[in-house]
Amino acid sequence: MIHHPMIRSPKRDLPSRRRSANLYHYYAGFSPKFVKDVIAALNIDNGSVIMDPWNGSGTTTQVARDMGFSAIGFDINPVMVIVAKAMILNCSLDNKRKILNDLDSIIEIAATAQNWSAPDDEPLDSWLESESARYFRSLEKAIYHSQVSDDYCPIYAKNKLESFSSLASFYYLALFRTLRGFLTMHISSNPTWIKMSSAKRDCINPSFDLICIELKKQIHNMININILNNAHPGSNSEFIIIDRASSDSIPLPNSSIDSVISSPPYCTRIDYAIATSPELALLGCSMNTDIKDLRDRMIGTPTIIRKAFEVKSEWGPECESFLSAVESHDSKASKSYYYRYHVQYYDSIFRSLLEIDRTLMNSGNCVIVAQDSYNKDIHNDLPKIFCEMADSLGWITINRLDFDIKRTMASRNRRTKKYRISSNATESVLVFKKAN
Repeated sequence: MIHHPMIRSPKRDLPSRRRSANLYHYYAGFSPKFVKDVIAALNIDNGSVIMDPWNGSGTTTQVARDMGFSAIGFDINPVMVIVAKAMILNCSLDNKRKILNDLDSIIEIAATAQNWSAPDDEPLDSWLESESARYFRSLEKAIYHSQVSDDYCPIYAKNKLESFSSLASFYYLALFRTLRGFLTMHISSNPTWIKMSSAKRDCINPSFDLICIELKKQIHNMININILNNAHPGSNSEFIIIDRASSDSIPLPNSSIDSVISSPPYCTRIDYAIATSPELALLGCSMNTDIKDLRDRMIGTPTIIRKAFEVKSEWGPECESFLSAVESHDSKASKSYYYRYHVQYYDSIFRSLLEIDRTLMNSGNCVIVAQDSYNKDIHNDLPKIFCEMADSLGWITINRLDFDIKRTMASRNRRTKKYRISSNATESVLVFKKAN
């Protein structure tokens, strides 16, 4: 057992779920208090390196850094890499002055350079009139020229973002928030889905001045949130790395990580690429080609890639039993789409666990948050499957803490009641140790 009186639920507190209390509203994020509890419970030595291979909005890297640990976070989605980098910016008084002074320069550059050539396939045209899309692109390029390099390159085209500064990320995040503020009509009741304009008449057309007013407002709000949350009191951490990489191909040497604290995408068919599509568009991701490629490479994607996957015994008897039940279910598409989706998901998860095992030191801890779900009326016990996969890797299960979750994506779907009464779920904190 881990030695700690209490590890709180990974779910964020209700006040912090509000957009006004967060730099970026991320559906899948977990609570900073939870990460602090886990680090305390594991009694991690000073100088240890903590990794999150599904870093998302950067809670693990932020908290680990603030507590004085070296931290490494990876995410395949460049939007989340930028968000996580922005989270670690210290908005001290001196930094605040620089942020506001640089913002004035950025707006001035954008105002005098709106004749910059637009991409042949401007991704922002999915939501904005061409004129407004050009305004946003001018601001994006001005941030790049001011904070990154004179030699402009769309950020989505960059495979590595390790050298991308937290300050540059802060400005990009402000532009993300500004764009989101104009797209309210495209955001559905599903917090993980955003609609694209079906016709040009649905596109919006804010002026350059209005966009700049909103951008300034967002910068001021973000500085206040940063100071209010006191997220960056200063630390003695040796280094922090936040970069773009897939969890099944971690760019680190063998046995280089002391501890892992993370939560992979759950097996609930949430499309996180579409959820961040406006931000991806700002980074130069084509809504016609690039986003399909990103969706196909993300764990848990609802898209099915053509590659055939083989069910492996290392996934454990619970996983094999679940997949067999899905394949034989009499509901529509169970034998085709839903079976292939779940096999594809578990193949990606296991390959990611193999990479974690490779990079984790002997006797290192791996803490994973996982949530169960249902396919129709078939229970998908993801936490148990993780435990059985860990067992096949030779890991030791140290502890499992379960938390009842009443608000789930399934509770938003009325068709769920056809198969079961309750839409509750169990979110589990799984604590593993890699054997010597």
